[in-house]
Amino acid sequence: TQQKEEVMEAVFGAHTDTTFVTLIPAASVSGLEVYDEDAAVWFRPELMARKHWEAERRERGEDPSALTETIQIAAGDDETEEVVIPWHARYLIVMPGELLQLTSRNEIPAAVHRVVAAREGQSRLSAPVLLRARTGIKMNVERYFGNLDVAGPLLMECQGIPMEDLHDAMQPSSMQKQ
Repeated sequence: TQQKEEVMEAVFGAHTDTTFVTLIPAASVSGLEVYDEDAAVWFRPELMARKHWEAERRERGEDPSALTETIQIAAGDDETEEVVIPWHARYLIVMPGELLQLTSRNEIPAAVHRVVAAREGQSRLSAPVLLRARTGIKMNVERYFGNLDVAGPLLMECQGIPMEDLHDAMQPSSMQKQ
């Protein structure tokens, strides 16, 4: 599908999440942008999902412009039921967060992302799930890694710090509590 060039504006500026992982069900309206460090470009996972949807439907000889599909779900021991779901319901965006970057010793970088919207476009509904450490838990490097020698200096700096303090420390200075 061809899309006209739209004037976009930032709704939520570039940031990373203080999570282990952020899970985002794909929205029907694209707006999430994730920065690709290697290519130095922003890409849109929801547009990629839509392109995948359309290609898959073309391969099956089905209408690529369809907005829904009918699936079979279990309705009992030996029974199934047909349910109509929106095209985007089967796509999930998974983004690594700062806590995963920290605990993986920078092997898995946090995803820099932002939300943009077309000035004249449809509203976007999003319901991200942010997987964080429990409140009140302190970073226990020895317990988590089994050996302090493998932790590295940054993790050792975090030793004994409550997770909510790590979260606060990872926020941009403009977001810090005064």
